[in-house]
Amino acid sequence: MPKQEEHTALAYEPVTAPDTDTLDLGILDDFIGMHLRVAYEVAYDDFAWRLGDVALRPGYFTILTLIVRNPRISQTQIGLASSRDKSSITNALRWMEDNGYVTRLRSAHDRRTHLSVATDKGKALQAEMEAKATAHIDVLNAAIGPGKRDEFVAQLKRLIETLRQAQTEANTEACAQTR
Repeated sequence: MPKQEEHTALAYEPVTAPDTDTLDLGILDDFIGMHLRVAYEVAYDDFAWRLGDVALRPGYFTILTLIVRNPRISQTQIGLASSRDKSSITNALRWMEDNGYVTRLRSAHDRRTHLSVATDKGKALQAEMEAKATAHIDVLNAAIGPGKRDEFVAQLKRLIETLRQAQTEANTEACAQTR
């Protein structure tokens, strides 16, 4: 048990907290990932707020949009197009099928492959969400700045590709060292 004198820093005397606007973030300010996470969370909240009661999670909206726009799309194709892992896609498709938004069919060429098609209910939900999502897109584009959207998205894609490549190289090097 700590000695009593070790608690002097917890004394109940009036002190002032640092000004939030001028907090020293140290190395945290250099972590682009932290800023990306905060930006994503703010964007996610705006998306959910603008879509209200008709909102699916953004990942589910992404998957449903891919299915509506690409009838008979495979689970693998959904994963590649949305950069989501197989288990996330499987859970989303099961939920959408259980709720009547999609139908999954077996491929005529490979019985192990399921192809997804949106039902009328799924198409209606996706169309309603897409109509409401345009306001969200407009807010994001305004925040990025006029004419800078394409440049911003290209930079994000370069970031993604560079980090994926670095991870692949690190994994290859780690495997080579274990041999």
